[in-house]
Amino acid sequence: MSHLFLKRSSINGSGLHTKKPLRSGEKVGLIHGEIEIIREWTPFLSKISPNWIGIGRYSWINTKNSPFRYINHSCSPNTYIVGKRTVVALKNIAANEEVTMDYSFTEADPGWSIPKCNCGSKQCRRVIGPVYSLDTKTFQRNKSLIPENFRNIFLIEKKKYS
Repeated sequence: MSHLFLKRSSINGSGLHTKKPLRSGEKVGLIHGEIEIIREWTPFLSKISPNWIGIGRYSWINTKNSPFRYINHSCSPNTYIVGKRTVVALKNIAANEEVTMDYSFTEADPGWSIPKCNCGSKQCRRVIGPVYSLDTKTFQRNKSLIPENFRNIFLIEKKKYS
């Protein structure tokens, strides 16, 4: 992943950028890190895990040693995750452009949220929460970008409140 580097982000702090242009559908990289399984979330865990990436309802990749710990959220992302660890370009990404993902697509923790989104997208949802916080229209529009286990979580959670 020598084509990825850190640079000041207009979204939040440091962001992950690419040195070379990437084509839509091209593999950006693999998310490295240990899998953390947590069944009961606590405020302490929220403090130590802000950069973890969800791979299931109770499991996350600890990105402590991965460049993907610096991937910022966007409501109009330019990457998405295929399977559990492969990051793929959703659209063409120019050299030096920030690499982003939609955090809601890989999160199921009911206590997790970003109360004020800074992505700057025209489609900004303002408040970012777990996958089942997406409205049905947003979910349907992005369904193919959401890993299957999170699509299932969305459907289960929405059914509970229907």
